[in-house]
Amino acid sequence: MRNFRISGPLLLAVLMLHVAVFASLAQAQTNITQVAAKTCAVMSGQRKADGQALQYLLLLDEDAGEGNPVAIALQREIIKQCPKAFLDYQQRKRVRNPFPAGSLVKQNPTQLVNSAPDFAIRCRGTHGMASTDGKNLIVEFRKGDRPADEMLQPGQCSWLDRGVGSNEPTRITDGRPSVEEARNTAAYINAGDTWTFWVVNAGTVFRATASAKGRPNQKP
Repeated sequence: MRNFRISGPLLLAVLMLHVAVFASLAQAQTNITQVAAKTCAVMSGQRKADGQALQYLLLLDEDAGEGNPVAIALQREIIKQCPKAFLDYQQRKRVRNPFPAGSLVKQNPTQLVNSAPDFAIRCRGTHGMASTDGKNLIVEFRKGDRPADEMLQPGQCSWLDRGVGSNEPTRITDGRPSVEEARNTAAYINAGDTWTFWVVNAGTVFRATASAKGRPNQKP
C-alpha cells in the first residue's frame, strides 16, 4: 500500500474546511433552536402566525421521507421543546383549523366600526327603554322622524339633524366602565332622562363610542 503525504498547504485547507463545516453546523443548530421556539409559540397560540412562522409550519409538514435535513432537525427540536403543542397542532390539523382558538385573531377583536366616523343621536328616556347585560348598556328605542330637538317623544331617539332612517337600527349598545355604572345609566334613562350617544352603525345595532347625560353638542 502506498503512503500518501499531505502537504502543508493542503493540510491547512482541510483544517479550515473542517472549521467552516463545524461553524456552519453550530449556526444551523442555533437557528433551528430559535425557529423551533417561535414555531412552538405559534402552535400553542402564544404568538400570532406571521408569514415567517407559516413558512416554518410548511417546512415542518414536509415528509421526513423526503430527506430534508432542515425539516427533520426542526421537527426533532420542536418535539423536544413542546411535544404537547406539537401533538395538539397535528390533531387539530387533521380535523379543522390547526391553530388554537383566537390565535389568528384577538380574543377581544377590535371592532372595525370603531374606525368609522361617529355621530350624535339623542334619546328621550321612558320606563323600560334601557336594560343592561353586564357592563353593556342596551337602549331599545322608537325612531324619531325629525331632528332630536324638535318634539322628541318619550322612548324615541333621533339624530341631531334628522330623523332615524327606515333601514337604520333601533338599538344602541354602550360599553360602560362597570356593571354598576351601566345599571345607574339605565335607571336614569328609564326614569325619563334625556341621553346623548355618539354612535357608529354596526349593521344590526348602533355601537356607542361615547355618551353623556342631557343635550351636549360636543363629544366628551
